[in-house]
Amino acid sequence: MKNYILGINWEQNSSAALFLNGECLGALSNERITRKKNDESYPKDAIDWLLEEFNVTVSEIECVIFVSKQWAPGWILSRHYTSFSMQDYLKEQNEFWYPKIYEGKNLSPLTVFSEKLDLEQFPGEEFWKDIVKKYEGREAHPSNKEIENLGQKVRMKVVEIHLGITKVLFMDHSSCHNAYAYFSQQNRSDTFLSISLDAFGDDINYSAKLYSPSASGVKLTNVVSGNNLIIGRLYRYVTLILGLKPNEHEYKVMGLAPYCKPKYYKHILKMFKGIQDVDGLKFKYVNKPKDHFFDIRKKLYSERFDSIAGGLQAYTEYLVSSWVKNLIKHTKIKNVCFAGGIAMNVKSNMLISKLKDLKDLHVPLTPDDTSQAIGACYQFYHQHTDKSVNPISSPYLGRHCNKLLKQGVNDCDHLKNLLKNADKKENFQFISENYLKEGAQQLASGRVLGVIWGREEFGARALGNRSVVANPMHTYIKKKINETIKDRDFWMPFAASIPEKHAKDYLVLDCNSKAYAYMTNTVESRPLGQKKLLAALHPYDQTCRPHIIPTGGNDIYETLINEFGHITGTYALLNTSLNLHGFPICSDFEDAVHVLLNSNLDGLLTEGMLVMKDLGDAST
Repeated sequence: MKNYILGINWEQNSSAALFLNGECLGALSNERITRKKNDESYPKDAIDWLLEEFNVTVSEIECVIFVSKQWAPGWILSRHYTSFSMQDYLKEQNEFWYPKIYEGKNLSPLTVFSEKLDLEQFPGEEFWKDIVKKYEGREAHPSNKEIENLGQKVRMKVVEIHLGITKVLFMDHSSCHNAYAYFSQQNRSDTFLSISLDAFGDDINYSAKLYSPSASGVKLTNVVSGNNLIIGRLYRYVTLILGLKPNEHEYKVMGLAPYCKPKYYKHILKMFKGIQDVDGLKFKYVNKPKDHFFDIRKKLYSERFDSIAGGLQAYTEYLVSSWVKNLIKHTKIKNVCFAGGIAMNVKSNMLISKLKDLKDLHVPLTPDDTSQAIGACYQFYHQHTDKSVNPISSPYLGRHCNKLLKQGVNDCDHLKNLLKNADKKENFQFISENYLKEGAQQLASGRVLGVIWGREEFGARALGNRSVVANPMHTYIKKKINETIKDRDFWMPFAASIPEKHAKDYLVLDCNSKAYAYMTNTVESRPLGQKKLLAALHPYDQTCRPHIIPTGGNDIYETLINEFGHITGTYALLNTSLNLHGFPICSDFEDAVHVLLNSNLDGLLTEGMLVMKDLGDAST
């Protein structure tokens, strides 16, 4: 009998992962199916897909593993991540956190946001009405032991209703990040320093552990942990102070930061250092603020937006790189793996990569909480079994683009039928002969294509199976994508997809090229890269967040890039995610057709066929 393990992250961007004998068969964010960006509801759709896709019966599931022992349903039920407006985020500060912190009131988000409660989500209104009653009059903060126990019972009951399974375990949040960072990578012969940094966890928001090979498998040694790291919360609330959405737009603040010269933010950096600094292996408050919004907002009053962004990013880089440097010196371990929300800061990761005592840095696929469904399974295997586990061998862990594949309908026919039956009629050209070469020719002429084939990437980065691609040499391409396809902020950089054998021609790699396979790190560009990748570099500091394709890692996508290289002499493509603003990355052909028909995208590439709209001026 097969013994499957089902991992669940039920929070912002809820996700599920399915393991068998230590191998991750598939993983999917619920948003990809529901089409609600950052969907925080119980990931029923993702779980159902995994069980159907891999022909798993409920009786074959050994255990369900949740990440986080501490959990409360307040932000889930109020749809905190999918439906909150800027006004809601400000209300949260003024009517929840301010009374709680400054007036000592015990409040629940279920009360403050009672008008926003979504009781219709699975498992239904009657279930959630009863849960809301149980939380009435309580502070409802997950760190409270009574609330922690109640939160576990709620999750266990929902799994029982859904699957009829009663064996449910809860893994420590920080440990799941550490386990994911280490076990997802290939190297098992060396000792690794695994670090985790995020905003919240189960009473831990920073930790460092050593994973060492041993006769019995892997030996774990705790180095340090704590719960007073400010940077995750600080980045979240400075994002709000700048008028952007916390929990979503932190990357915009990071993208804005390089535009500010150090002389304009050095006083802000000094102010942040006066709040918290690194003390050996720990973080120490110098002057602890009363809170992370009102107090910081007062300190930043009248400062320019770009100076704030620059100062915050510089502080992040200083704090994180200093801590890692101290850890390497203390442990004498030069291989580092890194997960947690702070690991999404690719510019900070570049500073770590440049540390002189570092040998290599592994930042795994989607290192934030989205991947905790995978991390929870890794932690379960390590903590509760003697089974060995396999690394993540491919990022393409989600659904196939063709829903009808199992019914015998091929990709080209399915896509053609969708376009022919669409409400919006276009004059499409369907090109099958030499379709990759023709697609490369269209890209070379300045057209922008969507790429959709095979299984989708897991997580926040498009890695060539659900991408928008374009010629990286022409800057006008950026304006076209920003204004007529993606509706992105003008200051945000794009990424570049580059086959492994060409990466060093364009980029200065501080680590092994395989460390850049998931767009989780940034590098400086070489002179040739600044010429060839002009539209795929940060406009100000000329850095690149590359997707370096390992040889054999994505043959069809690499072939497209090589065809483009044969035509132009540039072996790289500008790459961004295939989606419209406010929507998750496309999952299937239906989603891709919606993007094609509702944007200025010139065409779609799928395996076996290129679809082009009416061919006008490529620059428009």
